Amino acid sequence: MGKLSLYFNTIKYMKPGQITARIGKKIGGGCALDAAPSLSYDSVLRLESPEALDFDSVFLSRFPVEKLMNDRISFLHSEKEFDWTSNWEFKDKSPLWNFNLHYFEYLFPLINAWRETGERKYLDKTTSIIDGWIENNAKGAQPGWAAYTTALRLVNWISYYGYVCDHIDESFKNKFLDSLHSQYAYLSRNLEKDILGNHYFEDLKSLVMASLFFNDEVVFEKALKDFKAECREQILPDGMHFELSPMYHKIMFEGVLRVNAALMGAGKSDPELESYLQVMLNAAYSLERGLERVPLFNDGGNNVAKSLEALISASDQLFGLKPVFSPKLEDSGFYIFEKVYSGHSWKLIVDAGKPGPDYIPGHAHCDAMSFELFRDGKPVLVNCGTYAYQCAERGLFRSTAAHNTVMINDTEQSRCWSAFRLAERSSIRVVSVTDDSITMEMKDQKGQLAERTIAFTEGGLTVKDVSVKPIKSYVHFAREEYADMISCAQDKVESKMPYAPEYGEKLEVLTHTYCSDGVNEMLFDFSVPYIADIRK
Repeated sequence: MGKLSLYFNTIKYMKPGQITARIGKKIGGGCALDAAPSLSYDSVLRLESPEALDFDSVFLSRFPVEKLMNDRISFLHSEKEFDWTSNWEFKDKSPLWNFNLHYFEYLFPLINAWRETGERKYLDKTTSIIDGWIENNAKGAQPGWAAYTTALRLVNWISYYGYVCDHIDESFKNKFLDSLHSQYAYLSRNLEKDILGNHYFEDLKSLVMASLFFNDEVVFEKALKDFKAECREQILPDGMHFELSPMYHKIMFEGVLRVNAALMGAGKSDPELESYLQVMLNAAYSLERGLERVPLFNDGGNNVAKSLEALISASDQLFGLKPVFSPKLEDSGFYIFEKVYSGHSWKLIVDAGKPGPDYIPGHAHCDAMSFELFRDGKPVLVNCGTYAYQCAERGLFRSTAAHNTVMINDTEQSRCWSAFRLAERSSIRVVSVTDDSITMEMKDQKGQLAERTIAFTEGGLTVKDVSVKPIKSYVHFAREEYADMISCAQDKVESKMPYAPEYGEKLEVLTHTYCSDGVNEMLFDFSVPYIADIRK
């Protein structure tokens, strides 16, 4: 009965189309826009690709060129020596690591090295890597031909082609285009309508760009129409992506930037799609302005999306857009407070939003009413992040205890299960907001209520949690010294929790858990001398 309850309370939120699409895939059906099986390559269009994104210095640094030249590659803090002409799946690595191997983002550091030095060896390395993939990944083989990996690789290969097409020989060019078109046609018949959300968004983004690239007008019209419909659904009025992850928001924003750049370069600019750029830019900027890493709400880490600086630069260079700060992202539920005390900048980000979209909450955490606090851009009070998707600790990182929030009567806020499932879930209501405070009310999966007020005081911060039932308030310190800031009259339990500011990176943080029969009030003093002088 427990398993049936999980499935019932998960499926009941899904769209009917997701269920029929999943059944269709199980019985061998497809989800298709039906790209033509072959096209003439004489009309291939070199698409505009944002160099500020392709050659973002932060992004390039993830793939040291000399390691790539020596057949070593690293994703998610895990490195491997790799023969590009052999097997492209490794059982000793996570599924996410293997997915990253097939994205081909690491082509761009090599292209950058070739462009900067003029040395042909870097370009030749890219062609040998691509040739290795083509020869060793039969059509439909997993994980290389998974719809999501195919979608991301298509865009990266199309961008790559624009930089190298005048410098590669005809035999490789034809082989490359044959494979690229085969992947395009395959993706058009295997759309992730059963998953939707960011996966379906990436599928359609890639089909818009690939159909432009191959001058496939029939698929282009269909894909563009569907992509615009997904933008209307997935981009909230305040600019945030509806899965409510600051990291995934930046990835989706990059996708909208790329599609608009390609359309503009092809003389097919779309005013509706361009209208999303400013609000998405504003949301990313408001959340991350002045910080050294992306805020950790829902799934996210600092080593996946392009840097905020690259996104700002591409927006400016291509569309003349400048970011505008907003302290209230009311549609997504993020509230941002920036204060200066004794010459130091403090930034507080509060999550007063729902776990995520009802029908695709796979990236949701139990982080309702949680917050992160930064001093001069560096994290002070942290949520614990996301270590990996397929790992033993996945449930712990999604749990209430892994966030600076409240648990009522030992009940998880939402019922997370499997790697990407959510059954019964929390809801949240904003009671009031001022320039210095916010009061929220959270109802957990069992309907139990707690109210939290976070308020700036003279020289510090007060966090007060109230419920008619026993509560636990969790606080995680980026450094143990920061625990000197806090005072609380309630009983305290000290422990250690895993902390993953980046995917694949597992650190440890000091955690305080405050327990009471219904009221916890925590005071954070910004004037503690040791804190003011702490080394960077």
